[in-house]
Amino acid sequence: MRLALPAAIVAAGMLSGWPPGLTGSGAAAGEVEILLELCSDPETPAHDALKACRRVAEQGRLDARRRALVWLNAGIAAHALERYGEAVEAHGAAIEADPRLSEAFENRALAYAKLNRLDQALADFAAAISLRPKKPGAYLGRGILMLNHGAPERALPDFAMAIELDPGLTTARYNRGLAFLQLGQPELAEADFSAVIGRNPRDAGAYLNRGRARAAQGRAGVRNDFDRAIALAPEWAAAWYLRGRLSDREGVLDAANADFLRAYRLGHSDPWLIERMRRMSGQ
Repeated sequence: MRLALPAAIVAAGMLSGWPPGLTGSGAAAGEVEILLELCSDPETPAHDALKACRRVAEQGRLDARRRALVWLNAGIAAHALERYGEAVEAHGAAIEADPRLSEAFENRALAYAKLNRLDQALADFAAAISLRPKKPGAYLGRGILMLNHGAPERALPDFAMAIELDPGLTTARYNRGLAFLQLGQPELAEADFSAVIGRNPRDAGAYLNRGRARAAQGRAGVRNDFDRAIALAPEWAAAWYLRGRLSDREGVLDAANADFLRAYRLGHSDPWLIERMRRMSGQ
């Protein structure tokens, strides 16, 4: 699955251009300004951003809105560091400071999903949607959560809504294509992957999965799509494996075996491939 990035990364600059709202003065206020700059700058390494955000939030020198935004960025930094429990706590602090900050609910949902706390993730996605029903991120995140947990039919309405709200959101189209593949609707999957390629001709995943969709329909262009995926992402084992399976079905055994060997060396661990490699080695 192609996962959504923490949705409020788009809000990582929300701390810039602060109006007056700090308490204190002199050196202490100057330190706060430095910490805010580190916390809000997207170029700050995540570890340093988390430290700065936590420090300035815990000093108690910000009004509620600014404190919420600082905790929001702390949660984003923790997520980037794969410290999902800390991300949950930070976004919870943001929500406590500003219960209408939809980005905090959306990002906490993504952290809950990483911790496999699905009910809490779904509740937070629903809260984010209720606060900002015209914002596509929470629909996308909830759809991916459903897709990742074996419910593609439940994912489709959320992907459709995300695309309606932002027709250029290729992540939604890509994941809807995966859902259509799982539901046995390859013609619809092909259309979505083609739309992704139209916006990003270097998307290896879209070529690979369009090839899968075309193969399921018996359509032309499958090999071209697999070739393009390999050219764009030569270290992606799945692309070599799928092209090998295509060559194998077509009876081009030398080409198939070469692709299977490459896929195996890149770490593809499909049981069928392991058995094929055993036979190729004469064991």
